[in-house]
Amino acid sequence: MRKFLASILTVILLAACNLPHSTPDIVPTTTSSQNCFFTWDSQSLPGITTKVQFALNAAGLTGVSANVQAYGENCTDPRTNKPVSFSTLETDFYITVKIANLTDKAAMGNLLEKILVVLDAFPVGQIPGPQPGNIAVTFQAGSDRLNLVFTVPAGKSGRQKGLHGAALIDNLQKK
Repeated sequence: MRKFLASILTVILLAACNLPHSTPDIVPTTTSSQNCFFTWDSQSLPGITTKVQFALNAAGLTGVSANVQAYGENCTDPRTNKPVSFSTLETDFYITVKIANLTDKAAMGNLLEKILVVLDAFPVGQIPGPQPGNIAVTFQAGSDRLNLVFTVPAGKSGRQKGLHGAALIDNLQKK
């Protein structure tokens, strides 16, 4: 009887080894109904750029120009190597400021503060993307440049700390 039970147990175990294994369902992360691979990309947002530029002009900020872009992922078709769709992660603001010289950090910081107040009117929820993006400001005096790149929250945080003028510039240069 023991030999009989042992042989039946062996048959059952061997049969179980050949059963198909169950795997959990994989939920696709793409909004497209086809297979794709993802690549980081930026896309121009001309409508929002126009609105930001209008707001900067309305605030009396002369010599300040804006370019607004969506940053996110392309879903690229592996067969054609062409983008099928784009998913925005955040909206990034690129600001160029023409000034007389780069030595007056106080004046640059005060100007930057006015620019950030204008950009506050374009929060997440009113622009594409679920998260706050970056702000890249280029102060340009002739061929000389000072570039600052920081997150939208860092720009708000500095002002909430009461930083103005040169202190605001110094704080954001560290971000």
